[in-house]
Amino acid sequence: MRRSSSIVVATALAVVVILSVGCGRTPPQIVEVEGVLYLDDQPLPFAQIEFMPELKHFGAEYNSMAVTDAQGRFKLECANGQPGAAVATHRVVVLEGPPPEGARGMDERSQNRLAEYMANLPNRPIPEVFGNYSRTPARVEVKPEQKTYEIRLRRETTQKEPE
Repeated sequence: MRRSSSIVVATALAVVVILSVGCGRTPPQIVEVEGVLYLDDQPLPFAQIEFMPELKHFGAEYNSMAVTDAQGRFKLECANGQPGAAVATHRVVVLEGPPPEGARGMDERSQNRLAEYMANLPNRPIPEVFGNYSRTPARVEVKPEQKTYEIRLRRETTQKEPE
């Protein structure tokens, strides 16, 4: 009797192991992603752009981010350290990029530098709706065969219709 119960337990464990191997999720493919960020057809320099994939079984480790250069160009890096972004549909979130080193302090001089820096940034302000994951209207489909993307945001998409 003891031997038959051992066989039953061993068989049950083997079935559980075999079934659990099939339950693992394959992570999404990461591909290189670069491009240019525009706001009202003008490059958006020194802005932080984030691609947040709409994946059911994976989390923020597949978010990708970059800061645009003076011409609005970006090259994404995934939060897991890989260059690029996950092959998926993404919500695009755009925020102000980090200020320069000399404008990050709380002292009066740093705050004055920050104010001057912000006042001189071209193509501003960035509409707040683009900085909110749940409200951003911007979406992009990252495809395995495509490397370069133009992200075109419009201020008028953030305005309410007249009543």
